[in-house]
Amino acid sequence: MKTVFLPSLHKRRGFTIIELLGVISIMAVLAVLIGHVSKGALAQSKIRQVEGEVAAITAAIEQYKMLNGTYPRPVGGSSDPKVQAGMLYQVLSGDGSDRIDGAKPVASSDRQPGTESQLLLAAATVGRKKPTMVHPDFYLIDPWGQPYRYQRGDEGPDTTNKTTFDVWTEGTRKAGQEIDEEKWITNW
Repeated sequence: MKTVFLPSLHKRRGFTIIELLGVISIMAVLAVLIGHVSKGALAQSKIRQVEGEVAAITAAIEQYKMLNGTYPRPVGGSSDPKVQAGMLYQVLSGDGSDRIDGAKPVASSDRQPGTESQLLLAAATVGRKKPTMVHPDFYLIDPWGQPYRYQRGDEGPDTTNKTTFDVWTEGTRKAGQEIDEEKWITNW
């Protein structure tokens, strides 16, 4: 009788270490690619959000001029970004007038918006329960946490819109970084 060797009846179980390392490295490369793409998409969505907010602020300022005959001015003509952004909040929301020079007094009850301008605030914060552009201290901030800037055209030689006003944010700039005007998001 002849001896016949049959192939092993043992089925291969599990993966080799080489196969596992290959799969893990492919997954790592895909994770890096997805992270890079989503980071770019998040940055673009913040930029689009700010463009909408600048448009809402601009519309509210124009509405303020129609009602009051002049563009708003921060108390004392302050160039402090938080004072400017607080004045913009009041223009946009209709909540009080203590940060606007020469404004007619408007009562504020627990910092709740008091005029039809609240529609502009709601339009700038569509889909969110709480306006993310309002700092807890009631001034307007961009998605990077910086106050929105404002300057009337008649208040400085460096104003771009000489007959109206400038509204801008310095974009992605963080504290201590050099100012890069090309990254600003503006109304001009």
